[in-house]
Amino acid sequence: MNQYVKFMNRDDVIRIISDSYPLDIVSFDQEFPNEAYCIRLNQENKWEVYYSERGNKNDLKEFSSESEACTDLLKRMKKST
Repeated sequence: MNQYVKFMNRDDVIRIISDSYPLDIVSFDQEFPNEAYCIRLNQENKWEVYYSERGNKNDLKEFSSESEACTDLLKRMKKST
């Protein structure tokens, strides 16, 4: 196993998706954008990842680190294409 683990942040996500997806498919700060993947830090200092549609947080998951949340977000986006 590789001992050098790359930690991701939101800037990395933007860089990775910018060639393949419109950037408005991901929201980093809004809680309920319409029809977008969301990644945000909630009031409990947990990272949330979900798909927002019609004011609902679909498939909500919480993570303790930004890197874990970014990894999950990219997996979801890849799976949906």
